[in-house]
Amino acid sequence: MKMIKIYGLALVVLGLTACQTTPRQYNGVTGYQIENKSANSATLAYTLAGRSDRKLDENKLQRACQKVLGASKTYKISVLSVNEIINPQLGEKQNYGVQLGHSRTSVGLSNTPDLSNNRNLATDAALNTRPSTLHVVRYTCS
Repeated sequence: MKMIKIYGLALVVLGLTACQTTPRQYNGVTGYQIENKSANSATLAYTLAGRSDRKLDENKLQRACQKVLGASKTYKISVLSVNEIINPQLGEKQNYGVQLGHSRTSVGLSNTPDLSNNRNLATDAALNTRPSTLHVVRYTCS
């Protein structure tokens, strides 16, 4: 019984570590870019999406430093600038609906699936929601 509990705990810990977000290279929307790199310091620009959570952002910036310079230590982070930019994905968004004055109106029944019975318009709208702005943090780690 004790071994089952240990295996269960190990499985939960493994699952939680697998769910941790890792820093990723810039993909056109979010991620980090290396602006300058030397043997023991680097200047990075990290584009962050979503809500602004200072502790979570600090962790992302630290993990990006560790990925660029080596995961062996904790780096000192100095923020150079924080800029807010328009999300480039919003221009690619398909706008369904009819233009009425200065509003965008779409017509659909959100709780009624279509004839193929595999779509829900409210779920589609929720899954395709994107933040209107992104934050670009330029910083050095040493």
